Amino acid sequence: MLRSAGDGLGLRNACDGARATWLPFEAPTAMPACYLYILPLPNEDLAKVGISVDPLARVRAFAPRYYECFDLEHSGLVGYDSVAEARRRETALHRRLRAWNATAPLTVPLRAGGHTEWFRGALAILHDEAEADRAAGHLVHLPAGDWWRHRLRQEQAQLYEWIEQYLHDVPAQELPGTALWQGIVDVLDAWPAMGLGVDEVLPDAFQGVYRAYRRAWSAVL
Repeated sequence: MLRSAGDGLGLRNACDGARATWLPFEAPTAMPACYLYILPLPNEDLAKVGISVDPLARVRAFAPRYYECFDLEHSGLVGYDSVAEARRRETALHRRLRAWNATAPLTVPLRAGGHTEWFRGALAILHDEAEADRAAGHLVHLPAGDWWRHRLRQEQAQLYEWIEQYLHDVPAQELPGTALWQGIVDVLDAWPAMGLGVDEVLPDAFQGVYRAYRRAWSAVL
C-alpha cells in the first residue's frame, strides 16, 4: 500500500557480475515466502547480503533513491519456501564469507548499514552459491533486473490514486515548490531508472509537471 511521501520512504509500510547466468525472466505466479538478496553497489565489488519477504519494500526502507544506491540490474535474488530456510542460508553464507566482511560504505544511509551484511570481493562466490541454489531447485534471479521491473509494474496501477491524493490539496503546478515534492519524485523516478515508463499512468494534470521535472533533471546530468 502506498503511503505519504513525506515520511522519507515514499512507499510501503514497512543506497542514500560476470559469472552470473543470464536467463530469460519468468515472472513467478506467486512470490516465494522469503528471498535472500545480493545487492551490489554500482561499479564496486561490494554487496549487501540479507533476507526479506519483500525485497522491494526492503530496499525502499534503506534509501529513498534505492535504485541509485544499489545496482539493481546486477543484483541477485534467491527464493525460499520459508523465512526460517532463508535465514539458515543467510547465516551459512555470512559464516562462509566472514573473511570478506566489510564495513558499510559511507555512501549509503546509516539505516542500510548492518556490520555483518556487507562483503567486499565476494560477488563471484555469491554468484556461485546462487547457482548452487538454482541447481537445488530454488527460484533464482541472477541478474535480477527483470524481477525489479516486474515488481514495480505490480505497483504501477496504484500511482494514479496516490498522486490524486496530493492533487486534492495542492494544484499540480504548485507541487514542485512544496516540501512534498522530493518524496514524490523519489518514488516515481524508480520507474524511469529501471527503464520503465510511468507518465502514462499518472493523472493528466500531473503528467506535464513530472515530464518538465524529468527534462530539467536530465539536462543537469
